[in-house]
Amino acid sequence: MRVVVSVVVAAALLVLTGCASSSVSPTASPSEVALPDTAAGRMAGWVLEVMNADADSTVQQWEGRLHPDFRAEVSADEVTELINTRIRPARPLVATAYRGAEREAVITVEGRRGEPFDMSVVVDAEDRITGLLLAPAAPPRESAGTVDEVAERLQALPGEVRALVLEDGRPLIEHEPDASAPLGSVFKLYVLGAVADAVAAGRLSWEEPLTVTDDVRSLPSGELQDAPAGTTVMVAEAARKMIAISDNTATDLLIGAVGRDAVEDAVAAMGHHDPAALRPFPTTREFFALLWGGHADLVTSWTEGDEQARRDVLAELAERPFRVDVADADDTPRWGQGLEWFATARDVALAHEALAERATADANVAAALTENPGLPLDAGTWTEIAFKGGSSPGVLAGSWRAQHTDGRVLTVVVLASDPDSPVSAETQSELFGLVTDLFALRG
Repeated sequence: MRVVVSVVVAAALLVLTGCASSSVSPTASPSEVALPDTAAGRMAGWVLEVMNADADSTVQQWEGRLHPDFRAEVSADEVTELINTRIRPARPLVATAYRGAEREAVITVEGRRGEPFDMSVVVDAEDRITGLLLAPAAPPRESAGTVDEVAERLQALPGEVRALVLEDGRPLIEHEPDASAPLGSVFKLYVLGAVADAVAAGRLSWEEPLTVTDDVRSLPSGELQDAPAGTTVMVAEAARKMIAISDNTATDLLIGAVGRDAVEDAVAAMGHHDPAALRPFPTTREFFALLWGGHADLVTSWTEGDEQARRDVLAELAERPFRVDVADADDTPRWGQGLEWFATARDVALAHEALAERATADANVAAALTENPGLPLDAGTWTEIAFKGGSSPGVLAGSWRAQHTDGRVLTVVVLASDPDSPVSAETQSELFGLVTDLFALRG
């Protein structure tokens, strides 16, 4: 699941001695890249605006942007002085490369003097900077030249990696594809399947309104968590938000609309090798309550219990107040306690195939799956790109089913997880870079 975590350990700001040195020769005009309209992209744009402004930045500007926990480690005065004295003399500064996810990114920056540097930015759900690291630019990432190299480099990623790549059903890459792994928001494919089945059976309509209430409101990612109580959203729109921007509140509205049992039935119908592993099927709100709600007794019961015990946990959870805020979140992996949704890479590939069949019959399913391709793939080569990714502490997952102009279908599933550490921005960059290489190689 795409969990937005409020990072409480501030990154140290490194002084770039080269940037302000008058002895460094000016460099040629660098080629600027556009920053995406994500939380991290917008914040990076703001930082660059501050660095390039005519006037020096002020302490007040930085105090309004830096998380209090960050300022406890590096004060706004220190940040202001560093930016004004060590960075701004190199302006104009432009972004020449961007690698990242919704709330964290690494941006390579070049100026008229000094060496390029990497700016790592992490923001929380309230768009406050929780991590800001300036360091010498890493060497440019080298693209993989063959499918075998993609496989080797995927296997070399930190932690545990499960990968499956199929072309028209024929395996190109298989690395522990039948080993269970945490999914992050990839689990939402099963919710979409349940919704599609309910619509096909006449139990639900894409035009049916769903109402945001305080007792269904979840945490980010998404948009609907900020919507006032009483806001309505059509089922079709909620489905698009669930898949395209991984809206957690939209997800829970849809689970409520079809019923938990219908989602559990969809898990089995869509080919999961062990449907019992996702019974009961928790909502994102329930997931957050177990993660950060202070219910240690229920967490123990969930971790150690069977299906009925876990259903009892969810029943008890419903009787307790939901007192979880974004500020309560941290980046400690807990999926080893069973606090996640689990499947194999092959399960996810089968889920994509099941949804592709439903998309053929229902344009709303296709619209939800293809609104966000996940990567800047060549739309002239890959005409239909279904994507669902996800992340949570210690989890990074990506899944694609794309159709080539010649009719070939490429299915890519990569599930990376680490029981001890959050997934780094470098790992994210390498994983998604390798998937991009793979599509280029098979294009």
